[in-house]
Amino acid sequence: MSDHGTYDAHQLVMDYIGLDDDELIFGELDLDPLRDALADIKAKFSNKNKKSVAGALDAEVIEPLHKLLLDAGSSPFQLSQLGFWRWLSNVASGGYFWEFIKWRFEGNQLVNWGITSQGQIIEVYFYRAWLRAHKMYDPNAADPYHYAKLGSSDVWRSHILRQEFGRDSNFVKAFLDTVYDSSGATVVGTNELRTKLIPALRAWTSNSTYAHLSYSENLELIKKLRADAV
Repeated sequence: MSDHGTYDAHQLVMDYIGLDDDELIFGELDLDPLRDALADIKAKFSNKNKKSVAGALDAEVIEPLHKLLLDAGSSPFQLSQLGFWRWLSNVASGGYFWEFIKWRFEGNQLVNWGITSQGQIIEVYFYRAWLRAHKMYDPNAADPYHYAKLGSSDVWRSHILRQEFGRDSNFVKAFLDTVYDSSGATVVGTNELRTKLIPALRAWTSNSTYAHLSYSENLELIKKLRADAV
């Protein structure tokens, strides 16, 4: 924790988000299952080049983080507050999660720790992991986290979470099933994705919406836009 420097803990002010009569309290002890899961992830990927396994590594964080917060009864409103993720990423468990982010990125990309504005919350590492599950979690599926875990970190960050069309779960499912095959292998290359498919989707979005379309309709639309772009 030496990289943090020193601070006066007496100057910290806690902001409780929720109803005044809300009896749910989320504290340090509740984080133990997540700490254990992250320790297993670190052990699994400790001898690998994290840049080359970033997608698989980040995908493994999603399920234990989401399950923890789901079981705790945390609301989407509470979890959309930057303050919670700053606490988790920097202060909680004696800085354990701060260390995990440092290990993951091996750099000083402060936004990953929540050192940013509320408007840039989607850039925060653990928030991105939770948001993927929150958007795509399906308790009735064989694997409730299938779509949340599918896809590389860069594709999610740049081409889903930052995009207007990334708000619709049926579209995201169709998009991921276009970019990846059933085994998770990439079908649409990075160059085609950035220079053709994404611009085509943005252009279509400027005059239309995906909200009323089913999964199959979105899939056909993306297929057509991709063919036209190529």
